[in-house]
Amino acid sequence: MSRSKSVLVPFGVGFVVMLAVAGTPLTSVPLSWDEGATLSAATRSPGELVHLAAHKDAVIAPFYLVLGGMVRIFGESDVVLRLPSLLAMAAGAGVTAELGRRAAGQAAGVVAGLICSAVPSLVSFAQTARRYAFAFLFATLSSLLLLTAVRAPALWRWTAYGLCLALTGVFHLVALSVLGAHVVILAMTWWKERDRTLWPAIPAIGAALVVVAPLVWWGKGQRSGQLHWVATPTWKTVVALPGDITFSAAVGYVLVGLAVTAYAGLPARRYAELVALAAVPVVAIIGVSLVAPVWVPRYGIFLLAPTAVLAAAAITAERVPAAGVSRLVRAVTIVGALAFLSLPAQISLRQTRNAPDTRTMAAAIHENAAAGDVIVYTDYAWSMRPTLTHYLDELEWSRTAQPSDVLVRRTAAANGTLEATEFGDVPGKLAGVRRIWLIGPAAGVFGTPQDPLSAPGPKITYISERYEVRQTHTFQAGRAVLLVARYDAGRPA
Repeated sequence: MSRSKSVLVPFGVGFVVMLAVAGTPLTSVPLSWDEGATLSAATRSPGELVHLAAHKDAVIAPFYLVLGGMVRIFGESDVVLRLPSLLAMAAGAGVTAELGRRAAGQAAGVVAGLICSAVPSLVSFAQTARRYAFAFLFATLSSLLLLTAVRAPALWRWTAYGLCLALTGVFHLVALSVLGAHVVILAMTWWKERDRTLWPAIPAIGAALVVVAPLVWWGKGQRSGQLHWVATPTWKTVVALPGDITFSAAVGYVLVGLAVTAYAGLPARRYAELVALAAVPVVAIIGVSLVAPVWVPRYGIFLLAPTAVLAAAAITAERVPAAGVSRLVRAVTIVGALAFLSLPAQISLRQTRNAPDTRTMAAAIHENAAAGDVIVYTDYAWSMRPTLTHYLDELEWSRTAQPSDVLVRRTAAANGTLEATEFGDVPGKLAGVRRIWLIGPAAGVFGTPQDPLSAPGPKITYISERYEVRQTHTFQAGRAVLLVARYDAGRPA
């Protein structure tokens, strides 16, 4: 194999393995709580997305625009919604492998790419229609481009770096904290070499920040509404960080341990650069969070790329003592162990994500629906409305009509938010309705009571006086309750 082809091997391995692991199967789990917001936003026109961004999710609008283009071309199936994330994460694993190749050689690159597929959180976000895979890709690619430009400065390299850094911030502002590590790397290089060819980094970074500035401005204004639930970090946050980011404590702590031992197998400068990429952003984010909490573990998955490279360097380094065990045996053993440790989380992620199974719920409603049925949503069910409608629309309604969402007065898209507005005239809208499918979180989720008709609010109070529970179906974190009018209680449901 020629050298030009062999250098592509790590990227290819990382890309293909992640594509196979995360893509098999891609749609085993129905759309989650957050993916309900993605579905709602991605099916809107560009004008409606601008309207949404003015009220909510401004920092996610670029991702919604990208996905909206896909939906308009290929439709809104689960595969179409999740495929961009799968491709972005596969590319991110490939870029991580290339980062490993440049830092520690061909073998380390291949192992770094394989490690990505053994990390449950990376596989999970490859299967999730949210922006995290894009953040992982562009944060990792910007770091690779920076290190390339530092080693061999050229205008086109600095331009590519600035563009990629801007895309990192565009797809996730918290991932832009990787810039802190980049500044540290540039400072270390300048301190040692005083090389003026590093100066183009300043306008490249400046241009990226100008591009991201409007999102920062909008995001600042919406932070209290979107991140009000985020807690101030404590020392326990730091201790739990490896497991929280990887979705597996065992995998997380093994990776950290391997990353530490990589010091024995890497040149000091390369080790310091990779440690900076893994540590500086999290220190910066947690530091900011002590004043204005923004730290959520899933926001930090881009830290896993340099951590995977450090771990791969430790596994494949010839200078690391291994009692005569070959690098190949060492790599197969440790990567296999990581894959084994990740199995419980990997299996769980393919079964449930603690979200309502609105796909199965739709099938149950379809099977048990009768003429004249209507759907009513409880509180905290705003994310279930788009996903349940999505799955109901996929079914064939030849036997009976699809139950109507009878209380909707104004759609979420028309409101410029993620929640629809309902009619206040509940008695008028339910007049003559014999059967209601009451949809909402399952008992215990968001404080939902065991008895669905004991929930507070005038809507449920009115319904509880005139309807009684005939059937209750629980679907993971969601519940569908068939209610029948009391005057019809003696008739079959």
